[in-house]
Amino acid sequence: MAELVTSPEYRAYLDGLIAGLDRAMEIANAAKSIGVDPRPYVEIPIASDLAGRVEALLGYKGVAAKIRELEDRMSREEAALKIGDAFVGKEFGEAAREEILDHAIRTSMALLTEGVVAAPTEGIGKVAVRRNDDGTEYLSIYYAGPIRSAGGTAQALSVLVGDYVRRLLGIDRYKPRDDEIERYVEEIKQYNNIQSMQYLPKDDDIRMIIRHCPVCIDGEPTEQEEISGYRNLERVETNVVRGGMCLVIAEGIGLKAPKIQKNVAKMNLDGWEWLEELISGNAPAQEEEEEPGVHPKDKYMRDMLAGRPAFSYPMRKGGFRFRLGRCRNTGLATCGFNPATLHILDDYLAVGTQMKVERPGKACGVVPCTDIEGPTVRLKSGEVCRIDTLDSANKYYDQIEYILDIGEILISFGEFMENNHVLMPPSYCEEWWLQEGGPRHPADEGEALRFAAEGAYLHPDYTWFWDDCTEEQLTFLAEKTAAAGSMKNGVLYIREDPAVKKVLEELLVPHTVEEGSYVLRTPLAFLRGLGLTDTLERSSAWQTLPPFTNGLIMAAHLSGLKMRSKAGTRVGGRMGRPGKSAPRKMKPPVHVLFPIGEAGGMKRSIDSASKICSADSDENFAGTSVTTGQVEGLIQIQTGERRCQKCGAVTFKSRCPDCGAHTEAVYRCPHCNQEGEPGQDSCPRCGANLVCSKESIISLAQEYAAALKNVGMSPSSAPELKGVRGLISRERVIEPMEKGLLRAKNTIFVFRDGTIRYDMIDLPLTHFRPAEVGVSVEKLRSIGYTKDMHGAELTDASQTAELHPQDIMVSVDCGEYLVRVARYIDELLVKVYGQEAFYHVETPEDLVGHLVMGLAPHTSAGVLARIVGFTKAKAGYAHPYYHAAKRRNCDGDEDCVMLLMDGLLNFSRSFLPSTRGGTMDAPLVLTTTLNPKEVDKETLNVDVMSRYPLEVYLACLTYRPPKEVGKFVDYVEKRVETPGQFEGFSFTHDTTDISEGPIDTMYTNPILKGTADKIKAELGLADRIRAVDTNDLAERIINSHLMPDMIGNLRSFSKQAFRCPKCKTSYRRIPVSGKCNKCGGPVKATMHKGNVTKYLEISKYMAEHYTLSAYTNQRIQVTEMNINSTFGEEEKTQMDLSDFF
Repeated sequence: MAELVTSPEYRAYLDGLIAGLDRAMEIANAAKSIGVDPRPYVEIPIASDLAGRVEALLGYKGVAAKIRELEDRMSREEAALKIGDAFVGKEFGEAAREEILDHAIRTSMALLTEGVVAAPTEGIGKVAVRRNDDGTEYLSIYYAGPIRSAGGTAQALSVLVGDYVRRLLGIDRYKPRDDEIERYVEEIKQYNNIQSMQYLPKDDDIRMIIRHCPVCIDGEPTEQEEISGYRNLERVETNVVRGGMCLVIAEGIGLKAPKIQKNVAKMNLDGWEWLEELISGNAPAQEEEEEPGVHPKDKYMRDMLAGRPAFSYPMRKGGFRFRLGRCRNTGLATCGFNPATLHILDDYLAVGTQMKVERPGKACGVVPCTDIEGPTVRLKSGEVCRIDTLDSANKYYDQIEYILDIGEILISFGEFMENNHVLMPPSYCEEWWLQEGGPRHPADEGEALRFAAEGAYLHPDYTWFWDDCTEEQLTFLAEKTAAAGSMKNGVLYIREDPAVKKVLEELLVPHTVEEGSYVLRTPLAFLRGLGLTDTLERSSAWQTLPPFTNGLIMAAHLSGLKMRSKAGTRVGGRMGRPGKSAPRKMKPPVHVLFPIGEAGGMKRSIDSASKICSADSDENFAGTSVTTGQVEGLIQIQTGERRCQKCGAVTFKSRCPDCGAHTEAVYRCPHCNQEGEPGQDSCPRCGANLVCSKESIISLAQEYAAALKNVGMSPSSAPELKGVRGLISRERVIEPMEKGLLRAKNTIFVFRDGTIRYDMIDLPLTHFRPAEVGVSVEKLRSIGYTKDMHGAELTDASQTAELHPQDIMVSVDCGEYLVRVARYIDELLVKVYGQEAFYHVETPEDLVGHLVMGLAPHTSAGVLARIVGFTKAKAGYAHPYYHAAKRRNCDGDEDCVMLLMDGLLNFSRSFLPSTRGGTMDAPLVLTTTLNPKEVDKETLNVDVMSRYPLEVYLACLTYRPPKEVGKFVDYVEKRVETPGQFEGFSFTHDTTDISEGPIDTMYTNPILKGTADKIKAELGLADRIRAVDTNDLAERIINSHLMPDMIGNLRSFSKQAFRCPKCKTSYRRIPVSGKCNKCGGPVKATMHKGNVTKYLEISKYMAEHYTLSAYTNQRIQVTEMNINSTFGEEEKTQMDLSDFF
């Protein structure tokens, strides 16, 4: 593959990252060579490109070189298909037919998903060759639940690859039976009821897909429910719903049929002609409106959750006004808001909060942008003013009576490209005005009118919201102003009149209320728009007044000036998930992957377990047998069996306790005890699956004492150490207890793969200032930031520097947590591995320049990154390339970071669960270098110019498709394979501080004690926002959240199981004795009355205080009747004399 095209400066940056990684790898390998870990070497392979990731992820030697060869001469989709030729030709070694099919399909899927997600390893259960009724063979692919992470396109193309390879192997097509076709129809609909898919094909569509698809799309059981009809079919192995299969057919082939058809045509494959009929005759309904124009869409308002407010109804007056542009911290599904807007909306929208939006996408991340307009409010004094700064928002917050307009939302051109959404008219703004010939920012209203008289459009600062008013309203306002107004010293006074006030607020004209009059201190443009002179007389324009379609055209005619809409297009929005910045913890949190069964009690305390002396009792936990012995601290527990390669001793430890050599896992047959050879999966004698498991008697007291001694702790000073109940990995390998003690000492927690992680919401950033990231200029210069974005020497904290793609800003909380992790790593290296300390950090700033690993959920590839700063926001800022490399965008996604040395030292595949999906969210490979061609394609649409040309704004007015206008915009895709793909980016709007605004959302504020408080606060805010219908909102909350919860819990109450809290045994019915048959403990219900009735009172409160439909009111009453019939009505308390008066 061709070398990455970079500038010399950027190449030096990459070389520095690789040098730091090499040094860390050398130290980690030296440390692990002593043998205390499952493997005596670093278990995370390194990959510099996509091909390397695919080979490391799947383990097929030689695949990387072949992929590089193919990608040099064809597209990635073609390469994903043609890789099958190499497997069929046995270029990677001898293999059976099933192995060839399996490896080809997995490799193609890994290639299509950038070698990042776990779908190639976890999303395909197996591949089998089976027989049709006519005796011919067919290919069957068994999909599993994690196939979801691949996305619809890769899911569908994996079927195409299967078809391509089975033809090469001479395998016939799948010929379904009629009952199998109907089973698919019923099963997909049942799965949709369980999981609610993105797209559900019509029944006939499903029949068409199954009848014509040349590959059998099968699957593993994934759900708890069984299919209700077409059960016990001969060629369907299970009656349980198969989620992976449903996803591939519905969201893969059904939804992505056009993309499959393009690849079929490109590769000239036959047998897929039926896709044309599927696409043309049964295409999914178009959600976007007919051009021209856009219309209200309320999809984002469905499934309202209690406590998460709506801020703007679809295209409602007073809602978010669309402004076109990209701030340095927006793009990649993130939108900008004035910090004043965030605060005035009661701090619900904190930096990093997700907001569900009407368009152009489904959701966005919330970030501050001080270059756009804030909200316009009515104060309790009657004054109407616009608030553009956070200081002003704090000043006026308690005086606000009503929010007339919630301000602008900054959306970049790239968002329309990514979502294939037509452009739409933005709010008129100064950058647009300047492009249309405005000479400079006007000094005052008079100069703005003079510019307009000379031919420019009226400046947006003096353009009111004329198109929000009707012709009748403007006529009325002109008459009242002429009759009841007066001009004094350039200030307009209009006598108080509620009807006049209403129209002034529709126009969002700033004014105060003084001595019985409305006072306008910038009245000239207002009067011109009403067709009035400075002496409040009607102009001659009233005499030639034609009929108008809206108030803006009328105002332009009356004024004789050119005007554009200040309202633009309104965008609806409601709160989604809150931001997050928190350590990753298991449930419950533990310090070490050391099993102690039930001996540690609910706290999993190893110290307590080491002192226990109790009678023998068998317990089961996740398939792990545990016995507590008679001797104090002696437990019998199921561990892995390991053998020393030097002295032959059998132990459960990774390091031999006799000679200190490394041990290897031993696999045996659970039936005949036959030991398997290395690499064998099944017993050579009876064919059963081999397991690595033995009953080990462990002296927990001795192990605990030895661990304390090894790390230099005394029992009295040791922190509480928490272990796990049992092990569910294939090797059942145990982590050294010393690691847990050092973690507990530093108050940090381990994840299931042995690493320590910190989770944050993803936010994008292309430029930063030293002053906002808590790092000195000197420190930044020492790690390579010597120039600002304009090429000047970086000498001042207020200068703006361009962020390198693999540099990240973590939250302040994360920085403090990672300091503790670094101390733990240093102690671990010294006290356990016998090496020198690595980090030597005391403060978060000491972490600047150190390497970390980023990893997203449902993926298996970490990304190398470097810490360069900190943000007060509960989020992590990083370059769009970095997020895209993890296959994430920034619409509310979250992922984690871990210190590089922690991952290299402590991660092991041997800790991962052996269950389906166990390798998801694990760093099975580490990407060292980001290539824009090999990351998620969404980042290619990020625009990087300093201003949009006039052609873009004019295209917005006519609702043009963004691809037609792309030639006027500089975006990442145009820069790929040039030095400009990594640097030289710009932005159209700026912000003073990327953390400015609320840090913690009101939704998580402890001042709101429960759901009732949250709902009342939510509705209280809605009452103050013009763009929200509070009655409708209350009804939506009840019908989408409260009622389904109560009804569902009432149903669950009648079907509930009962459980012994002591031994965790479940019962369908309580034993006659009322006690657990196993341990004699109490048996308790798992559902209680409070679970059912928790939303009843707040629902009744909402019905009383808001206008709900008769249906919803009756639904609340019926639910209350059902609850009372189940539990009985509340007993009336004893009455006193006052009850009779």
